[in-house]
Amino acid sequence: MDNEFRQTRYDLKCKGEEVKSHLLRMKQMEEDLHQTRCDLKHGEDEVEKLIWGISKMEQRQHPSMGEMKGHLYSIRSDLTLKEDQVEKLIWRCDLKHGEDEVEKLIWGMVHMEGQLYSIRSDLERKEKELESLSHSMREMEGQLYSIRSDLKHGEEEVKSLSHRVTKLEHFYQQQNQDPRSDLERKEKELESLSHSMREMEGQLYSIRSDLEEKEKELKSFKDRVAGDVALSMKTGKTFVSLNSPVSRDRLKEMYEELWMEWRKIKNHLKSNGENPESVKEMIQEKFKEAMVAMEKKKKQIDEVFGVNELSRGSASEKVQQYRQSTCQNLQLVLYHGRKEDADLKTPSSPHESEKPQDVMKSWSSKCYWMGCLMALNNPPLHPDWKNHRRSMDPWDFFPRNLTAASGK
Repeated sequence: MDNEFRQTRYDLKCKGEEVKSHLLRMKQMEEDLHQTRCDLKHGEDEVEKLIWGISKMEQRQHPSMGEMKGHLYSIRSDLTLKEDQVEKLIWRCDLKHGEDEVEKLIWGMVHMEGQLYSIRSDLERKEKELESLSHSMREMEGQLYSIRSDLKHGEEEVKSLSHRVTKLEHFYQQQNQDPRSDLERKEKELESLSHSMREMEGQLYSIRSDLEEKEKELKSFKDRVAGDVALSMKTGKTFVSLNSPVSRDRLKEMYEELWMEWRKIKNHLKSNGENPESVKEMIQEKFKEAMVAMEKKKKQIDEVFGVNELSRGSASEKVQQYRQSTCQNLQLVLYHGRKEDADLKTPSSPHESEKPQDVMKSWSSKCYWMGCLMALNNPPLHPDWKNHRRSMDPWDFFPRNLTAASGK
């Protein structure tokens, strides 16, 4: 897999070099076009001057008129040649349309980097699970080796004891006594030890089976991921990790956690005499600000891809896929950026000594962050304020359910 990743990255780098070379050639052609236009304008100025000179010459020297007209015809022929050259350069400038393809290629490179990062994360997680199982198996093998050593030592003790019992038996037979009670006790101990060893071997066999199954799953996962990546490179379809932290189901789980935290936050605010209506307005405003901000981001993305609300439905499938992939990457940036944002580290249970203003600041930041992630979902999600059933408690205004807006 690493060789494939390196080969893919090398291919993308070569494509980038080709794009740069293409842009340099286009710039040189634009400079040639500009120079030709300047030459054409200069020639037109010369023609005007010559025509004006001819008019003067007609008044002064009529016999030289034929020669001047011949000169004029030569200059006009040169101008015609210049115009043909300009038309050829204009035709070459139509290559500018290739910039759209270049831009698509650049966005494809960005999208492919995101795919490689997601695939590598999944592989690292699977390898960690395999390493953990291997470590557990090594521990069990160590325990089994210890048990086998104990069993071997016990067998040697039993043999030694049997030898002594034989001697004692011979002695007690002479004394008319029964020496078998100690032997029976040792045999029971040996049987118990053998039973423990059989159980441990069964556990080891089960662990080995689980390890083999995990290895098969990992191999299947690597093959499947390699096939999906290859198919994604050939068809241009968006490749989405099944373990994405910003999937629709994961967003619902995160919002449920947010709602559970609110039950503790509101008790702290209530005990400090805060106004529930003002707190409600603040929370609604944060979710609204997040929705507006993300809509602005999506419009900027549409501008980059050259689509708008009227032409979005008629845009090509690849353009739609690149646009959605860009929105998903923006979701991942916001999600992972939260870990480094100290303002969003809201404690599950606010301390009694914390100021309500500090609690509200941290809570509103988290609501805004959650609103941004939900607004970038397709279709966008937001709290269902409209259908929320409130109880007699004035603090019971935060809806538990989400609703989907029309996709954009």
